[in-house]
Amino acid sequence: MLLLKGLIIVFSLLLSTSVWSQSTNWSNWVTFESRDGAFKMAAPSEPQYLVKEITTSIGAMELHSYMVAPQYDDQNPNLMYLIEYYDYPEGTFPEDSTALKLFFYEQTAQATSYEIGGTLSYSSESSIDGIDGFLYRCQYKNDAYVMKSRMFFVGDRFYHIKVYSEKEFSLNDEMDWYLDSFKLK
Repeated sequence: MLLLKGLIIVFSLLLSTSVWSQSTNWSNWVTFESRDGAFKMAAPSEPQYLVKEITTSIGAMELHSYMVAPQYDDQNPNLMYLIEYYDYPEGTFPEDSTALKLFFYEQTAQATSYEIGGTLSYSSESSIDGIDGFLYRCQYKNDAYVMKSRMFFVGDRFYHIKVYSEKEFSLNDEMDWYLDSFKLK
């Protein structure tokens, strides 16, 4: 009986060491700051920054994007990490317009899913860093890929954080770590 207990303890230690060695080394991640975007986030590497003008129903706006696309040999379970933000005209989304914001979030989740040829898997109200927002997930390319996202407003600035992954790897710590790392500066 004592031998059996000893074997169970040794097996448990080996298993936990194996699982531990497969987990992400968060110390390799970087924290990047966007001065103009007024936020900071964690990411697996320094993101590429791109700004472009987009045309919307209310006129032209600048879309600011930060993207990390890990290399396959990085052993990262996600294909791309992306945060985008843009500013609506002042007063478009008053702080107390929760119903309007919720409608916007739901429509944006549907439109984003449609744009990538996918279907919305789930959505719910959510908060991050004390800011009320929206969390959703969609599947695309015949359900082989997943995109999980958070979005929210700070004043009239709209933030949209996204992570893309193959479906079989989509339940991973890195995805949630990234989505939850957003902090206002």
